[in-house]
Amino acid sequence: MEDIMSDFISVKGNSFPRFIMISSIPVILFVCLLMGFNNIISLKVEIHSILIIFLILLIFLFFIPHNAWYSYSLLKKKINGSKNKFEEFITSKEVTIQNTTKSYASLDDYFSNFTKNLRNDNFANIATSLFPTLGILGTFSAIAISMPNFTVDSKQALENEITLLLSGVGTAFYASIYGIFLSIWWTFFEKRGLTKIENEINLIKSSNKHRLWSKDEIDMMLLLETQRDKFADKIEKLLTPDYLFKLDEIVKSKLEYLERINKAFVIIENKVSKNYEHLSSTLEGTTLKQDELLKNFEEIQKNIKEINASFDKSLKNQNANQKAIKSETYSVLSSLELVASDLKELGKELVNGK
Repeated sequence: MEDIMSDFISVKGNSFPRFIMISSIPVILFVCLLMGFNNIISLKVEIHSILIIFLILLIFLFFIPHNAWYSYSLLKKKINGSKNKFEEFITSKEVTIQNTTKSYASLDDYFSNFTKNLRNDNFANIATSLFPTLGILGTFSAIAISMPNFTVDSKQALENEITLLLSGVGTAFYASIYGIFLSIWWTFFEKRGLTKIENEINLIKSSNKHRLWSKDEIDMMLLLETQRDKFADKIEKLLTPDYLFKLDEIVKSKLEYLERINKAFVIIENKVSKNYEHLSSTLEGTTLKQDELLKNFEEIQKNIKEINASFDKSLKNQNANQKAIKSETYSVLSSLELVASDLKELGKELVNGK
């Protein structure tokens, strides 16, 4: 909590410098009028105007503690001194909903009561209209005080009285000007102070927002609770003895059906196991036969190679025999040609001998 509160209590409020700040310019203006009355500066001011403006200044100084800018410092002091009370206020209204603990405290009500005694709001509300009114009242009072005697006998005396009247009227308007200025000056610090107070309160609210139930969260929780209660009622109405009896029968029938399925599955599993064993033995026999077949194939391949070698050898012998036969044939043909030639010569000789 100290980390959260440190943001808005890090600077302790001090009221007196704010009082000096608010009263500074009005006091300086009054001092200027007082210097004009004493002929220190060139500003003509009558004694009755000084007294009236001084009275307005005293009223303004009395109202300063009720200005929002001054009250802001009091708020800072009060916050600094009430950390524990604020923490107690939050924790005293904590509730737990669905394993979430938050507070339902209203910070608006808390700060409404917290700031109630910082100042008198009635004085603050009338201040902006009071000072111009006092200025106007002071103006008319100054005019009434400086009102000349018009019952004089001589014209010269009457002119002097009129001159005195005009002089008094001129200085009397200082009160109105002063009152209007005080109203503007008051409004400036009032608005500034209200903004500061509002920002300070909003900062505290935002710093503690995660600890508070919001209206939407409460509505949502209430809706969930209502739906949960309705659901429980529906379940309670639904779970009658007849319904439970029927549900029990359904469960039993489903269990029997599952048991039958399990038995059928066991039978199928046994058949598959037997088929698998038969298939394994068959594959094993096939593997043995395949090995024998491979051996026979290798022997056949070996015999084929031997036959091919014998065939090549026979082919070579046949080629050699063919060459020998061909040579003998050529030799015989040559001999026959010689015999034929000899016979032909012999025939010619026989013919010629006749």
